[in-house]
Amino acid sequence: MPAAAATSAGTSHRPPRRRRRPRGRAAAAVAAVALLAVPVLAGCTGTTTVGSTGTVTLTTARSGAPSGAVPATTPTPVTPDGMLTGVGVTDSAITLGVLADRDLDRGFTAGVRLWRSSVNASGGICGRTIELATADPERGALTGYRSLAPQVLGMLALPAAGDRSALDAAAAADGMPVLEAGGSSAALTTRGPVVLGATEDITAINALAYLASTGVLVDGTVLGVLADTTSDAADALAGVRWWAGRNGVRLDVRAGLRASTTGWSGAAAVLALTTPDRVGAVLAATTAPTPVVTTLDGYRPASVPATDQDRLLIGLQTPAFGSDQPAAAAVARAYAAAGGTAPGPRLLSGYAVAAGWGRLLDEACTARALTRQGVTTAMTTVGPAPVDSLFGPSDPGLVVRSALPATRVSSMAQADLSAQAGLRPLIWSQAAAGIGDYVPPR
Repeated sequence: MPAAAATSAGTSHRPPRRRRRPRGRAAAAVAAVALLAVPVLAGCTGTTTVGSTGTVTLTTARSGAPSGAVPATTPTPVTPDGMLTGVGVTDSAITLGVLADRDLDRGFTAGVRLWRSSVNASGGICGRTIELATADPERGALTGYRSLAPQVLGMLALPAAGDRSALDAAAAADGMPVLEAGGSSAALTTRGPVVLGATEDITAINALAYLASTGVLVDGTVLGVLADTTSDAADALAGVRWWAGRNGVRLDVRAGLRASTTGWSGAAAVLALTTPDRVGAVLAATTAPTPVVTTLDGYRPASVPATDQDRLLIGLQTPAFGSDQPAAAAVARAYAAAGGTAPGPRLLSGYAVAAGWGRLLDEACTARALTRQGVTTAMTTVGPAPVDSLFGPSDPGLVVRSALPATRVSSMAQADLSAQAGLRPLIWSQAAAGIGDYVPPR
């Protein structure tokens, strides 16, 4: 696929003025602090594919030496007079909680920790270092939340689907700011956790737009859909129906855990919104060149025969690890510089959610309110991230004010059992034509 770049609805941002560059190990950690300041062309609305299939070359640094160029760092506000502080904030530190399901984590927490190291190496935020508190995932999500709540300003969460409702209710009751990478549009509220990345319906719409851009889906073709009973699958299916109706694509939808995984001979592609084992069954029941599309939750390398990996595509909230998209590449280089050798496929999502926290903390610091309410207010005033960020122009205010998705861009990758994180990048970011007209389910 050619390295196409599309006109974006957003604007490129110039990198900020350089600060003094730390040396040695500190420089390696700082490598990822200002990822969002790297100008690139990224899609927002009304585009199909953006970026390239290229990958970044990584070299694990020795003795803490940086791997690759170090982007400019973004100055953070110093503590002003009259600062209000709340739970999780001292004169020297800001503590955030990380609550991630063990099975889903797959590098998410490592990405958060990489961001924390980067920020602290560059002087912290608001004159304070960032500290992380984690909960034992074996004790259960709600128990973990309750153990963290008395000691943190806010949280970064990656809950299992069955835990979301209880966590959402607890966070809303406590006024706890919680940022997540993904979830269901239908579950968004103005008081619950804020999803910064593409929701399931947005990711599905953009995945189908990608298939259309490559000539797989055209007017009159059939798209097979295998969906389980989760709320995420239902959310994705709502997006699929919207896109298919606008583009003349007919649907063969099979819903439920007992739905047949075979008999797709009439489908140009199959979207599998289900478990890795059932995704593998769909691969086995189809033949080349029919692509099968799923999400990270549906992709486990062990379930994919090497002979079928080229046909399995994965919708992502960020570019795949190893992508040459500048922000993603900067994180990958920082990870290698820190000695990382086994990235998980959610490492960039963890970093991106943490970077979203960084923007909110800067905003709250400027407003002299490092409190939970101050952070919630910052969500409504911080505005969209630069279009070149890992989640695109993600705006938490859209969630807090209107319960709408924070971003409408996502990415695509191909299964590659030999690649780091098991993914080969296909594009940087994309947004389906007309996606701004899409109204998520309620």
